[in-house]
Amino acid sequence: MIILIDAPLSDERAGQIQNLSPKIKLLRVSQIGKPLPKDLLKEAEIIYTGAADFDPADAPRLRWVQTNTAATNPQGGRPILRSNIPMANVSGAYSAAVAECIMGMLLALTRRITLGCRHQAESKWPESTSAFCGEDLYGTTMGIVGYGSIGRQIARMADAMGMTVLACKRNPDQRRDDAYLLPGTGDPDGKIPKAWFGADQITDMFRQSDVAMIALPHVPTTEGMIGKKELSALPRHAYVANVGRGAVMNEPELIEALKSGTIAGAALDVFVEEPLPSASPFWKMPNVLVMPHIASWTKMQSHRASGVLIENLKRDLGGQPLINLVDKKIMY
Repeated sequence: MIILIDAPLSDERAGQIQNLSPKIKLLRVSQIGKPLPKDLLKEAEIIYTGAADFDPADAPRLRWVQTNTAATNPQGGRPILRSNIPMANVSGAYSAAVAECIMGMLLALTRRITLGCRHQAESKWPESTSAFCGEDLYGTTMGIVGYGSIGRQIARMADAMGMTVLACKRNPDQRRDDAYLLPGTGDPDGKIPKAWFGADQITDMFRQSDVAMIALPHVPTTEGMIGKKELSALPRHAYVANVGRGAVMNEPELIEALKSGTIAGAALDVFVEEPLPSASPFWKMPNVLVMPHIASWTKMQSHRASGVLIENLKRDLGGQPLINLVDKKIMY
């Protein structure tokens, strides 16, 4: 079993993979993210990659591909997405890190931590603390659009904080999620949400939500899904958090909602254009927290991602179906 590695992989993880079977041979490229060498592609039976920058026609022995990303955007337009070769993602590997980040961003707004940071930067104790009076999340309702691995871990955290959770997904009748799961995370059986909504019921859910949590992938069917109509359904005290992809949000309409007071604020880790241009109004809005698309970026990121590869190698060696296979028709 020859595995071509084109993604970060620690020596510890490489050793764990090697110990799975004496049949395994690892081929590691020297420059990650570059087009894969054709001489190595000829040998590869499995490829572990981020960019998937290769033509499957150059890999006659290739049986399946494991990406180190949860979304298919990094592989957008690559020949692998037009092939019949199975491709798995690492959905679930980053869920804990992403959920921690976006919940931290939300708390930074609701508890005025961002205001405290501005005062600290100026070495200035406030004359009055009235502006620091924030909002409780306990007892409020969070509506989550996109109830995959990340949405489910956010739900778990919100539920533990005393929030009511509502869930919206493409097929709300399919409540179980069989994706890769870190121990003790998520909501695989779909037991946390108080109510479920379909993609055409977002406004119904938002009318009941104090926090609108967006955890959608960017695919053709989700582009611009959240705009004026949906934002206007939220109460004026509501916050919006986007940790999915920037393009699922109509940014001009979000900016207008923030300026007009239609919503109270926004926690944003993703944007239509990245890097976010310096002229973007988001930078200077006191009720917006901007982060540079780093929600999954922790010291454990590559370790967590390679855990999915190891799980799928175990399954392959044992003759079991792979986990986290991407449906190339819907792109996740």
